[in-house]
Amino acid sequence: MAIRRKKTGAISAARVVIIAVVAASILKMFVIDLVIVRGESMSPTIGTGTVALVARCAFGIRSPLSGRYALRWAEPLPGDIVLVDPAPAGSRRAIKRVFETGPAFMRAESGILAARGGSVPLGPFSSSKLAGTTYVPAGRAFLTGDNGGSSFDSRDYGSVPIETIAGKV
Repeated sequence: MAIRRKKTGAISAARVVIIAVVAASILKMFVIDLVIVRGESMSPTIGTGTVALVARCAFGIRSPLSGRYALRWAEPLPGDIVLVDPAPAGSRRAIKRVFETGPAFMRAESGILAARGGSVPLGPFSSSKLAGTTYVPAGRAFLTGDNGGSSFDSRDYGSVPIETIAGKV
């Protein structure tokens, strides 16, 4: 006759902790994420120190290894506030507003850039760089911060691949 041992509570608790950690990791990678905003580029809409909830699955499911979309069901629209993975050299993840998505043309006139996302002022450097008509190619987005005076955005580095948009805030 075999003797059966009762499972102890420690084994069940360890199992619950492991399942909870795996579930939380999956949620963070694919569904939702929390980020702490640093900087004033989106002020007054989102101030520094704000905890922002990011819907990582708003536009599709991204591969955690490549960072590219494995499955995409939507694209960001002008006016959406998004979390962007580092695209330009030396930058960090950033929260910006989608000003335009390609393929589209934007028009710069008298220090103002106009497109479907409305209009934003251009600084002296941006005015010469974006003078006249600017084309945003397909698969790319032109991103701006709400506080143009302190925002390092597409007015400085140009449009970014939509693949770098990690989710919607």
